[in-house]
Amino acid sequence: MDADQRAGVLTHPYVLATFSYTKSSSPIHRGVFLTRNILGRMLKPPPMAIAFMDDKFDPSFTMREKVTELTAKPACQSCHVTINPLGFSFERFDAVGRVRATDNNKPINATADYTAADGTLIKLSGARDVALHAAESQAGQAGFVRNLFQAMVKQPTTAYSPELLGQLTGHFRRDHYHVRNLAIEVAVIAALPK
Repeated sequence: MDADQRAGVLTHPYVLATFSYTKSSSPIHRGVFLTRNILGRMLKPPPMAIAFMDDKFDPSFTMREKVTELTAKPACQSCHVTINPLGFSFERFDAVGRVRATDNNKPINATADYTAADGTLIKLSGARDVALHAAESQAGQAGFVRNLFQAMVKQPTTAYSPELLGQLTGHFRRDHYHVRNLAIEVAVIAALPK
């Protein structure tokens, strides 16, 4: 397999399969995961739950075309304008994370325009671009620090201080993204009385 098709843990088959349907990819599930857990952006719950019914779409549609049609309403777009581009960027991977070139006998379109939390427009051409954005963006770095802290301490950073996330993220950047040092700093903070 060509190494440029994978982008670290985000394109690991286990992660991709976790956020898929049984027989098909799910750009929505993948996009929500990336938005909330990787980029640290908040999403409100949908105004109404809509079950994805594959048989309700034109049988010639790709998954991207189905999701585009399903989420076209303005009420949906308030969140899906963020979710869909991220999920579409992972469409080169099927339900179990295998690389694919086609969906329903049509070429995969994994390109998308994503608007970052700071308003910057980012042209995505696939999963690697999402991974690079997550690694290089302040939102992605803060999301990583927040998730590591939560996993280690079992509490949000705000339980310790409203400024703690910014402080830890700043230290993480200045330390050239050394994860072990960040984990040690989190462990020390958790061990000391609040």
